[in-house]
Amino acid sequence: MIAEMKDGSAQFPGPIDEITGLPIRDTQRALRITGGDATLANAMLEQMVRDIPAQIEAFLLLQQEKNWAELKRHVHRLRGSITYCAVPALEHNLSALESAAASGKPDDIGRHIQAVESIAQHLVASIHNDRP
Repeated sequence: MIAEMKDGSAQFPGPIDEITGLPIRDTQRALRITGGDATLANAMLEQMVRDIPAQIEAFLLLQQEKNWAELKRHVHRLRGSITYCAVPALEHNLSALESAAASGKPDDIGRHIQAVESIAQHLVASIHNDRP
C-alpha cells in the first residue's frame, strides 16, 4: 500500500523481485498514474490482487490444455489491465509469459506462470502487512 507521509510524500515499503531485480510495485509511477491520489492507487492495486488468482487459474488450465494462442490472449489482456497498477516485476513476467506462449515453449510458460504467482503473493502480503 502507498502510505502518505507527514510531508505529503508517499512511500511503498515493498520488496524487489529477486529474479528480475525490478520492484514489485513502483510507488512513484502509481502516484503519477493517479494524479497523486494514494487512495485511488491503493484501490486499483487491491482490485488487481482480488482478480489475479482467477487469471492465474485460467493460465494454468490453458497451459494444461496446451492452448498457447488462448493463453497469449489472456495474458495480453491482463497485462493491459495491470498497466495502471504500476507493478513492474509482474508486468515484466507477464510480457515474458506472453512471448513464451506465442512461441509455444512449455518450459518457459511454466516458469513464467510460477513467477507471476510468486509476485502476486508478494502483492497480497504487502497489502495485508500494511493494514493496521
